[in-house]
Amino acid sequence: MSNYPSRTDIVTAMRNPQVSFKSSEIVGGSIIQKGSRIIQYSGGYTTVFPFNKPTGSKVAVRLWIADIGDAKKRSLEISNYLGALNNAYFAGFKYIDDAVLVNGALHPIVLMDWVEGKTLKEYINSNISNSRVILDLADKFKKMVEYFHKEHIAHGDLQHGNLLVKNDGSIVAIDYDSMFIKPLSGMVDTIKGLPGYQHPARQSNKLVNSNLDYFSELIIYLSLLVYAETPSLWDKYYETEDLLFSKEDFANPNSSKLISDCVRSSNQTIADLSKELLVELQASDISQLRPLEDLLIDKRELTKESIFDKWNKQPNAPVKKEVTLPDKKNITDKF
Repeated sequence: MSNYPSRTDIVTAMRNPQVSFKSSEIVGGSIIQKGSRIIQYSGGYTTVFPFNKPTGSKVAVRLWIADIGDAKKRSLEISNYLGALNNAYFAGFKYIDDAVLVNGALHPIVLMDWVEGKTLKEYINSNISNSRVILDLADKFKKMVEYFHKEHIAHGDLQHGNLLVKNDGSIVAIDYDSMFIKPLSGMVDTIKGLPGYQHPARQSNKLVNSNLDYFSELIIYLSLLVYAETPSLWDKYYETEDLLFSKEDFANPNSSKLISDCVRSSNQTIADLSKELLVELQASDISQLRPLEDLLIDKRELTKESIFDKWNKQPNAPVKKEVTLPDKKNITDKF
């Protein structure tokens, strides 16, 4: 399909369900309105409508307004893959061909389970005065990306609008158009994500791969730690498209006051991760980036362990005495 409808054309079609709705999954259902205004959420490549199915359940209906490169193959593969995992980090969804008639042409939709929750920024805004809640969110986020790594998944566009936090504090990732899973190896990396979350080398990346999230997960996790430590920063960034760091910080890290302040933080975890951020920004290709859990390894403990291992391999080495290493500093200790 080479021609994509405009948002205006799609809204017109959604206002006329008797004519426009063609798939059994949405026939008899209706978009949700506030008065005469249709509720919709717009992204760079899609527009999304909260929708009441004929059964009464609430879902999200997504239509494409621009080419992401074989949307059908991507959506079908991702739907099957995530459906088999059946994990709460993902919302259930289904690709439906020829579902809506817009300007005389049939267009596909993705029907996605509706997730009741706040976007990452909304949740932070509601809890910015409670550092424990922000630290708990950071820990849950870290566990989520560790699961992604274990399953060889990359969301591809981790940012505040694509992460929903439910009332129980659990996280759900939405919008999978830029996702990498093994069946999609070799597909073009079309959606590059928001600049304030992405490594500068992402712009020149050609194909989707398992490294797509490595930089953005560092940025999100580090930002949450910084806000837990310094809540007063929040008001400056809430209304921006960044979470904390910006593309200018990434382009000129040695001139960034924000990065410099983080490197000098009295919080050792923030300082260490900020130094790792500087290292990651030296990469010329995202294949050189490291996952979050690798950046959090205490290098001092690893060095001591490697010395002990080397010593024990020496002929006639004396028996190593038990040595108690200091516990790795936990950021929550100060609260």
